[in-house]
Amino acid sequence: MAVVPWRCQLGDPTALTFVSLKQCTNCKPDPTRLVEVTESAPLFPRANLSYLDYQDWKRSNTVFRSLDVFTGDGFLLTTPTGAEPTIGGVVSPTFFRTLGVNPLLGQDFSENKEDSGGPHAVVLSYGTWRKRFGGRTDVLGAGVALSGEMYTIIGVLPAEFQFAPRPTVEFWTTINAKNSCAIRRSCHNLDGVARLKDGVSVAGALANITAIAKQLELQYPDSNRGQGASVIPLSEAIVGRFRPILMVLMGGAGLLLLIAGVNVASLVLVRSEGRKREMAVRSALGASITRMVSQFVTEGLVVALAASVLGLLFASWAMQGMQKLIPADMLAGMPYLSDLGFNWRVLAYAAALAVLAMVLFSVTPALHLSVSKMGDGLAEGSRGGFGALFRNRPAGW
Repeated sequence: MAVVPWRCQLGDPTALTFVSLKQCTNCKPDPTRLVEVTESAPLFPRANLSYLDYQDWKRSNTVFRSLDVFTGDGFLLTTPTGAEPTIGGVVSPTFFRTLGVNPLLGQDFSENKEDSGGPHAVVLSYGTWRKRFGGRTDVLGAGVALSGEMYTIIGVLPAEFQFAPRPTVEFWTTINAKNSCAIRRSCHNLDGVARLKDGVSVAGALANITAIAKQLELQYPDSNRGQGASVIPLSEAIVGRFRPILMVLMGGAGLLLLIAGVNVASLVLVRSEGRKREMAVRSALGASITRMVSQFVTEGLVVALAASVLGLLFASWAMQGMQKLIPADMLAGMPYLSDLGFNWRVLAYAAALAVLAMVLFSVTPALHLSVSKMGDGLAEGSRGGFGALFRNRPAGW
């Protein structure tokens, strides 16, 4: 957030959802195009959707290029050693296309799979493909038993993809539109994600969906009484609850940086105190204040540049060391860590801090050794010289 989060869709470094730019075939670079779409109630401003309401919203809206839903599920995976619990994700068929994700292998779901007929299809996460199937390219078409039912593997998601609201999903399947929850409008278990049409704002989308929700409330008063709609940017939905924590951490890091900067500036100030006589002599010999200040600026630049380079090298080594501490199987389930490193934002931030440090390390001593104190520095040096002379005078002198 990290986190290069949603490098194509969201473009926010604090976000926690990842989609590789090279996988985006139909996505827009504008991060506001993806939104979270949910129902709202007096006690729950962002409530889950029912499947039937989702179908009505999808059919009647005029603001979304596409609208899809997702939820989590648990499966019992049949393995040679017995049944093993695993985490699944249930989505509408065009879910991955809305996000702009192309499978690494095979294909995603067909739109006509949003029913209970035909063979069950499943898409594997990249980590599951590597961990449970050895990364074999002939895995397509193979069968896998989930909770006693056979599913056919039709695709494998790219390594760069991880959906933050469901980060640990191993097997992705489609919604069964005929199960007991899907056929009841009062059963709410889905979250929505949509891509806005060009030129449509979040506020405009909310107004359109709210109008549809009011119509459904009138049409189905028993199940939809008091139900409205919520549309917010997907990046806000993902990182909104983490932002206070991130801001506290950033504030703590900034405070440590400030303390370190003040300490170093104090050391520079103490060092400049010992150079008062040097500056006084140079001033007496005709050196201008500009020339002396430029010397402090040069020294500050060298110190700031050296510290910044060493800091970036240490940060790089620390990140590589932390990555090596994570087991390979676990790392396969956290693809966002594979791209952990520097980007232009980090380097720009480091450059800004280097400039600030240079100003701090150069202006502080320059202000301390002002022109008005040059004579005092020379006088102090002279008194020190004569004092040493009298202390070392010969006997009887």
